[in-house]
Amino acid sequence: MDKELLNVVKKGKLKASVNVSKSVKQSDAVLIIVPTPIKKNKKPDLSFVKTAAKDISKGMHKGLLVVLESTVYPGVTEELVQPILEKSGFEAGKDFGLAYCPERYNPGDKKHTITKVARIVGAVTPKWSQDAKQLYETVISERVTKVRDIKTAEAGKVIENVQRDLNIALMNEFALIFERMDLDVVDVINAASTKWNFNVYWPGAGVGGHCLPVDPYYLVEKAREVGYDAKLITAGRKINEYMPLHVFDLLKTGLRSVGKEMKKSKIVVLGYSYKANVGDPRETPAKTLIQKLKKSKVNPVVVDPYIDEKYFKKNKIKHEKNVTKALTGADAVVLMTFHDKFSKLTLEKIQKLAKKPVVLVDGRRVFDAKKAKKHGIVYLGIGAGNQNGK
Repeated sequence: MDKELLNVVKKGKLKASVNVSKSVKQSDAVLIIVPTPIKKNKKPDLSFVKTAAKDISKGMHKGLLVVLESTVYPGVTEELVQPILEKSGFEAGKDFGLAYCPERYNPGDKKHTITKVARIVGAVTPKWSQDAKQLYETVISERVTKVRDIKTAEAGKVIENVQRDLNIALMNEFALIFERMDLDVVDVINAASTKWNFNVYWPGAGVGGHCLPVDPYYLVEKAREVGYDAKLITAGRKINEYMPLHVFDLLKTGLRSVGKEMKKSKIVVLGYSYKANVGDPRETPAKTLIQKLKKSKVNPVVVDPYIDEKYFKKNKIKHEKNVTKALTGADAVVLMTFHDKFSKLTLEKIQKLAKKPVVLVDGRRVFDAKKAKKHGIVYLGIGAGNQNGK
């Protein structure tokens, strides 16, 4: 739990309840912070937002401020949430306030905590916009900016994540190209970064979490509704979704180069959560890799100290807490998420514990390729040159 949030709980300033309508009746402001996932067909799933709005409507009263924080496409607050709330008989803007202030919480980030991240807010009227701004200013030390309207705030949030997803996709595509040219993408990016206006992003084994793999599809869907086919956004998503499959291809190439058959090999996957040093498996690229391995009749051993054992058991994923035990007798090691707890894992240790020659697929470009090869390790990394396994 976030330390700031924990302190609020200890001071008795935060109380939990499952009775939404009762809590709303006792409150001056209500924040809707619920998941906004996508369905299997990549369409937005707004069921959690709808349910929250319906529950809130049962406790509506005059003077209440309702703020949606969940990431959505432009229009959801006014076109979906507002009509549901107004079924209570109260009118938005006149009887109650309606605003949008997107969450910007970054798990594992000690610098940008809940109180130390700038926010934007848009509301149904200027008066309610000011009220919403003042509400957030009571807990946030950074700037709270009022924007033109609710839709502008909604759009601002969604493009924050789309931009990052596209930047990563671009680096991933560079990696895929340079592999075939026997160039190292890390060297290339370092060279390009000497120019003052080059923004550095790094390629990797895939993009996960509840934002980047999901939010772009919200804008894609809304664009489709207004008659535009979003090309670049969907292209970026395809590249990032492909990366764990590319990791699989690198693994297959490496094993083949040393005469090992994949289905007879012990394969260890280091890191399962979508991000380093957090225990969040949502939309993790490691899931795609493991599914691909299982289709190839391989049951990999996963090591991730941040993921609860119950998750692995529920999803029938073979896991091991002890890295040393997992690596013993391994034919191949795949790094998907580089947790700090893996930082003491050296090439020497991998070479000593694993079967020789061991294949190392570096999905996060942590290990030194030249040193790995000196230790007799078959090294293949995202965007590294010489991907023939030799």
